[in-house]
Amino acid sequence: MTSLETLCTSKLVLEIYSCCMTSAPSMDSVSAMNVSNPALPDSIPPSMLASADLLVTKTAYLAGMVAPETAACLSKLLMDSDAHYSRVIDEYHTKPEVLKNALNSANQHSTLEKVPELRRRIVAALAHHYRLLQTPAGNGVVARIIAHQHLAQLRLHSQLWSLSRGLARRQEEYHAALNTTDSTQDLQVAGGVQLSDKAFLGFIELMLDVCHQEVDYMTTALNRHQLRRSVAHAYRTNPRLTEAGVSLKTMPALLALLIQGTLPRSVFITFTGLPPKIASDQLNRLLNLDIVVSPPSNLQRLEVGLPAWFAQVLLPDVDLALI
Repeated sequence: MTSLETLCTSKLVLEIYSCCMTSAPSMDSVSAMNVSNPALPDSIPPSMLASADLLVTKTAYLAGMVAPETAACLSKLLMDSDAHYSRVIDEYHTKPEVLKNALNSANQHSTLEKVPELRRRIVAALAHHYRLLQTPAGNGVVARIIAHQHLAQLRLHSQLWSLSRGLARRQEEYHAALNTTDSTQDLQVAGGVQLSDKAFLGFIELMLDVCHQEVDYMTTALNRHQLRRSVAHAYRTNPRLTEAGVSLKTMPALLALLIQGTLPRSVFITFTGLPPKIASDQLNRLLNLDIVVSPPSNLQRLEVGLPAWFAQVLLPDVDLALI
């Protein structure tokens, strides 16, 4: 796992969910969910394996589109939004002490590395999510944190797309898939939990479809053509930019910063095409809006900043209103 993925699946997760103070009704500790990964079905449909293979390709492409600095901003925002989406899905909050152990649980009890082939490990990770939520102590938000960790371990760059958003958008299907039983199918018994192969595979197919939809959404939103359109729309219509007196001339420089993640201050000023004094004034306006940030350790270096109101322009279908 890369250092960025490690950051996003450990420190940020704990910070984000620390505000959830009301306990979930079905679970007092993560230890109640410490179940080993289930054995995979004897026969995994070729279409499911192909879907898992394609997900690897798509997530790698998405990661290659985004500079590390921009990715760090996006991942923080997406994880903040995950807390909102989890409340939508589960209709309750979870105690912070429960969540503090969730990532350790994923690390200590994951046996994904024992599964041959990456595509089968992806299926196993989604199967594990199903298994966790079939236990009497199943806790949705904890199970999704563990799923997020598993997807990161499998290098699916889960910090750049939101599984929780996808499940919230399809929550009726998600809950129905978790509650489905099929007495006409042979039941797989593992650890005292009975799993219908048909329901089991149906749930995994749904989860794969959700993963693809979310990766596709982020890939479309972050391609350079769409970024240019989104930023141009913000310059024309966003009251924060107009009230701050930000000139349209700064848009090429801001786009370059979004794409590259960081630029020397002098290069940013040159990109604007404005006289140096005016360009410096415009840069200060962007700095005051936190769209551009300058690390205290190096004031000649500029990095992208994505306050929630501006990120909402780039990701209009992600609910950032409560961040």
